[in-house]
Amino acid sequence: MLSYRNVKKLTKNIILIFNIIAIMALAGSYLSQYIPPDKWWAPSLLGLGYPYILAVNLLFILIWLMIKPVNTLFSVLAIIAGWGVLSRFIQLSGKESDTRGIRVVSYNVKTFTGTGSNPSRDLAEVIKGFLKENEPDIICLQEVRLRTNKVFNLEETKKEFSNIRHYQYARSGSTIGIVTMTSYPIVRMEEIRFEKSGNIAICTDIAVKGDTFRIFNIHLQSYRIDPDRYSVIESPGISDEKKLREFRELTSKFRKAVEKRAIQARLINKKIRQSPYPVILCGDFNDTPASYAYKKTRGKLRDAFVSSGKGIGQTYIGKLPSFRIDYILFSRKFKSSNFRIYDIPYSDHLPISCVLTPDS
Repeated sequence: MLSYRNVKKLTKNIILIFNIIAIMALAGSYLSQYIPPDKWWAPSLLGLGYPYILAVNLLFILIWLMIKPVNTLFSVLAIIAGWGVLSRFIQLSGKESDTRGIRVVSYNVKTFTGTGSNPSRDLAEVIKGFLKENEPDIICLQEVRLRTNKVFNLEETKKEFSNIRHYQYARSGSTIGIVTMTSYPIVRMEEIRFEKSGNIAICTDIAVKGDTFRIFNIHLQSYRIDPDRYSVIESPGISDEKKLREFRELTSKFRKAVEKRAIQARLINKKIRQSPYPVILCGDFNDTPASYAYKKTRGKLRDAFVSSGKGIGQTYIGKLPSFRIDYILFSRKFKSSNFRIYDIPYSDHLPISCVLTPDS
């Protein structure tokens, strides 16, 4: 029969083993952003799970504080090693400025369906009202219903804004597309089509007080998952044949999406590097800040949330796990301030904005 001392020692060893596994998973989540998912997709699961893996390591810190404080160093050092990744999820200070600058808004409007499935002109009007209140100089919209003018008419919308005068749009299919609107003259436009994908990006050059800036508005590969179809999302587990089938189908969709995003991210990265002008990039990446798609797309650009945001980065509010998947990135020509995530329930995404000030 084991003595109390032996039981205590065994318990500590078991906790240590699981702690080491959690640390290895955390290290894997850091490394996953360097591994192209189209070459090996499995590590991207660790990147997607980073917030949960982080939470497990924080739990181990609390456990060790109660039974053996010195062992807290294992997870503490592992978290510190990935401070750069953590800072993309949480910011404590923020940066405010009264400088006018260029006000940028990015918003995935979910085809103006809100929490339902049918496009609503009333909801489109509410979203337009939100945009007008913020008086942006650049508006980047994703998943815009463009097939019919009954819901959202671009020409009419332009006239309703006091400062918006120009726009570019492109359809990814017969109905849904992407729109960039701006108060500055457009001097060049380009559509970026992704191979074998319903997602799309556009590139817009604008003239701003003698300078030319290039705006990328991108929507990277979606998972194409309807959460209402999969009971395993709300009730995890593979206890029966139906859930096992759903799990396999979700895994297949995840794999296809991350593989396509990897290819799309490399294309966008190439386009950014080829740009002769400073870049402003907005969009829905459909991936977290711990992903290959984020790191490859960002390249040498700065992240407005990291530069001037405050709080927890969360822009997706649908039934799937909630993360920051919407971004405003920019060249070093600019400084960012007044980053905002707006908690408004008009889509399954939250709109984001910031003020970008060009260096003189």
